Amino acid sequence: MHKIYLSLLLTSLTYAQSVSFEEVLSLSLQNNKDLQQQKLNTQLSNLEIKTIDSINYGKLSITEELSRTNHSGYVFNSKLSSRGATFRDFGFVQQNEGIDVQPKDLNYPDARNNYNTKLIYEVPLFTGFKLSNQKDILKLQEKANEIKYNLDKKELSFEILKAYNSAVVAKDFTQALEKAKVAITQISKSADAFHKEGLITKIDVNEAKVYELNINSQLIEASNNFELALAYLRFLSSDDSISDVQTLENITFEIPQENLLYNQALENRDEVKMQNIQVSATKKNIEIANSAYYPSVYSHLEYGFNDNKLTLDDEKDYYMALVGINLTLFDNTRDIEKQKSKIEYAKASLNNEKLKDAIKLELQKTILNLETKEKILIEKIEAKNLAADVLEQSKLLYQNHLISMTTLLQQEANFRKNEALLIQARYEKSLAFAKINLALGKNIKEEKN
Repeated sequence: MHKIYLSLLLTSLTYAQSVSFEEVLSLSLQNNKDLQQQKLNTQLSNLEIKTIDSINYGKLSITEELSRTNHSGYVFNSKLSSRGATFRDFGFVQQNEGIDVQPKDLNYPDARNNYNTKLIYEVPLFTGFKLSNQKDILKLQEKANEIKYNLDKKELSFEILKAYNSAVVAKDFTQALEKAKVAITQISKSADAFHKEGLITKIDVNEAKVYELNINSQLIEASNNFELALAYLRFLSSDDSISDVQTLENITFEIPQENLLYNQALENRDEVKMQNIQVSATKKNIEIANSAYYPSVYSHLEYGFNDNKLTLDDEKDYYMALVGINLTLFDNTRDIEKQKSKIEYAKASLNNEKLKDAIKLELQKTILNLETKEKILIEKIEAKNLAADVLEQSKLLYQNHLISMTTLLQQEANFRKNEALLIQARYEKSLAFAKINLALGKNIKEEKN
């Protein structure tokens, strides 16, 4: 039996894991399905670029066509194409019957098989710069996907930081309540001892018991919140072995002056880079619309064999080389498409300016938020220390029967409230720094490295 318990204990210890923020971050970025999909999107963009290159190289195909017909036109054409036509096929055997006679051999030929084996190469020679502009847009799209991957990575890192620090806060709340439970138990035992000596009434004892029960229920709720926070971390990281977290993660750095802060954000923010790409892409669309005003030049090269049986006989081969030019003389939709492209370009430019204004406001809000959280943290530290002193003094006063149990429990509740507010203030300050880091377009992991 002891061996079974030992085995279960070792198994539990093997699969349990206390993780740091760096470990959770690394696992989450590695296992996140959305990031993996974004990588696949980048690969798709690269393949689209290769598609444009492939179009420029042209298309080579081999075709085998087999037909059987008694259609006079097709029969005559197939005989002529295979260089097998005779004067009989023209109806010359009936030439003495008069000019109005319909030649039977020409109009009512026997059914004929026809095999047409051909090798075809088609390539666009000039598309009015349409293909080259499309390739440029696809390159921009590929770059946008890469930037989107970085943006998603940064936002996910911030979400992981929130989740990790939330788990740490939940753990701290649980530990604080465990300490409070120990303290209240001691107070309850003292109340029992005083009551037995006749120094206090039963009301004080019951009041302490009620308070102890309330602490127990709060501890159960806090433990559940901690487990929920760990479950979310396990979800983000795809690691079911996570059972504990370490210390609160703080992202701290020296904040530059406001004008430098804004310039850094414009330089680093992936949203700005993506919007700049959008502006460039819409400008390229105007050039694509202009391609409709240019002529298109294309070519068709064909080499094949034609006969009433499958053959590669040199006597039955043929070739064809074609170069075509197509120029649209009138199509009013071209002007409409061009105007639509110009409007899209103007909209993208306006969105770019709008984004810059939003970033400036975001930076101002995050800076003010950090300043507020820092001030609140200082106040909460002092308030918690004072509440601790008051609680200790209250315990002494109660032991000397100078205050009631109600007053003592009120001071204990006040201490726990201030302790909880301090834990929350530390959490909010850590997020305030992280929000500035995100507003500057920086990666949390790079900041740590």
